[in-house]
Amino acid sequence: CMHSLFGKISRLPVCCLILAGGLLLESPAQITSSGYASVIQSDYSLEYPDTVLHDNIYLFCNKTGNLSASLDGVQGTLGFEWSLYDPAVPGFDIPVGSGQGMSSSITGLESGGYQVRITDGNGVDTLFRAWLFVNRPLVSVSVARHDCQVIDLLGNVVIDTFIYYHPESHEPFTVPDNYAFTWSADPFVPVSPTRLDPRIWSPPPVVTSYTLTVDYYGCQAGHAITEDPVTTRAEFDLVPREGEAPLEVQFDAGRSLNAQKYEWFFEYRPGDEETGLPDDHTADPLHTYYIPGEYNVGLRTISAYLCESFFVHPETASIYYSMLEVPNVFSPDGDAFNEEFRVSALSLRDFRAVVYNRYGRKVYESTDPSGGWDGRVDGSLASPGVYFYVITAVGWDEREYEFTGPLHLYRVR
Repeated sequence: CMHSLFGKISRLPVCCLILAGGLLLESPAQITSSGYASVIQSDYSLEYPDTVLHDNIYLFCNKTGNLSASLDGVQGTLGFEWSLYDPAVPGFDIPVGSGQGMSSSITGLESGGYQVRITDGNGVDTLFRAWLFVNRPLVSVSVARHDCQVIDLLGNVVIDTFIYYHPESHEPFTVPDNYAFTWSADPFVPVSPTRLDPRIWSPPPVVTSYTLTVDYYGCQAGHAITEDPVTTRAEFDLVPREGEAPLEVQFDAGRSLNAQKYEWFFEYRPGDEETGLPDDHTADPLHTYYIPGEYNVGLRTISAYLCESFFVHPETASIYYSMLEVPNVFSPDGDAFNEEFRVSALSLRDFRAVVYNRYGRKVYESTDPSGGWDGRVDGSLASPGVYFYVITAVGWDEREYEFTGPLHLYRVR
């Protein structure tokens, strides 16, 4: 007879012993139960002329069990005598209850074998058996090692061993210790599902709860342990991420975790984390880039337990190369379009612009590339016509510029 070890209920006959002069009853199992987690069948069997019978084993989770007995097809009042198996005798020699009626129940039962004798005083004298297993699995979790590299978890499972006996030969049998277990972590961390002593590489830098859950014949038990982090995680943002030189960039390491020390590399190159000296040790430094180019930025954080994490931002700090463009016409006539003589410039370290009229008189001078001439001379409107400019500049990338040429001033009368 095939059967499942986990919760598949069988209703085959438990046992039917017919005493001399008794009545042969071919009916379903007459000892039943309720509230159990699973039921399996005994490994032993009892052979009868037309069938092979197995006794049922009812498994309860962390609580006492119950059994009920009745006898189908028999009218009238029945007598019930319950007894418990005593392996020392061996036999069902310990009385545990009795009753009269059409059925009988006993409750508050611990693990063991139970037999009921049913009689009616008119020739019916029948025995039925069932085994009852109060299943109390225990689980514990501990940490064997927790450092910068690994967490070693140690799960321990204690399960009851249930021994039952052949009712005639009294040969002992043991319920197989077929339990299943699962690990889980919150927040999620991959944990080996096949080991009670899993190893977790690169421990998380956050408080994490590890739970071991065991299922033993439908009875579950679990235990969780919460671990404070020892590792750190480096992470940061930078604002702005691009602009002209000199560019002042604010670094924010607020997304880093468990950092006690910070080591910044504002011009990171591969290998700097091993050989280079950090540029800053504050949590949220402000750094100015003067030389145009693309800069990788790295951050090392160190935890209170001296665990390290290194992070290179996926986006560079981009400093624009120098550029200078000079227009040759403007129209300061109040129409809000092209009102000033103004250059287009990026990343200039030095700048000088001078405008002369046609007689060589200087009418405008500036060292600010963001400024412009509004077409006035000593507060008065300059005359329309041709002027001349001389512009020199040096970029932060050391590129030199020199522009000269005519400048046309138009004004609609």
